[in-house]
Amino acid sequence: MAFAHRRYGSARHISRTAGTLAALTMGASLLVAPQAFAASSPTNAELLKACNWASLCKFHPQSYWGYTGPKHQVGSTAYNCGSNTNQHRIDWSDTTTAGNTVGVSVSATYKFSLVFEASVETSYSHSWENSHTDTESNTINISPRSVGWLERGTSKEQAKGWWEIQFKNKYYDHYVWYIYDFQQSGFNKDNPSYGYVNFKDRPMTPAEIGAHC
Repeated sequence: MAFAHRRYGSARHISRTAGTLAALTMGASLLVAPQAFAASSPTNAELLKACNWASLCKFHPQSYWGYTGPKHQVGSTAYNCGSNTNQHRIDWSDTTTAGNTVGVSVSATYKFSLVFEASVETSYSHSWENSHTDTESNTINISPRSVGWLERGTSKEQAKGWWEIQFKNKYYDHYVWYIYDFQQSGFNKDNPSYGYVNFKDRPMTPAEIGAHC
């Protein structure tokens, strides 16, 4: 009696199966690897906040400059619906707060803020103010059928440098960490000439006349 020989999987099929398993294994490792890497180092924000308890938190200033901040409206908008030029008083208050490239809020609760302020004042003989509020009243002349407002550019200052932060015990597996290219801005009370307040007006649009007159 003749027996039919049973066909088993070919070597090519076995090789293809092994390759698929290897690819799946490699794919799984690629999914895990970025997560493991992300947990191996702190963010710059975490490092700045760690200044509160680090054994050394030092800012090394590299440059300082004053400038005028972006223009923005302060106070309300005034409309003159009459046929004569009118005077209008605009009361306004404008607060300038400090900001940095790391995005951590600048406040007395964070030690790095005090360290930064002292370092800049010592290096450049410029006082540093993290928050400043100006409150004024200005009277503007508004032409007939026109809208008027106040436009302000704030006097600001900025310093750039790098941070050195040391720990008594390893922090994310290191005793020392650095933050480079750090910049922080604030109100420049030493050079008020960088700031301005302009009186602005323009003709009202038909929509504005309909809404306000």
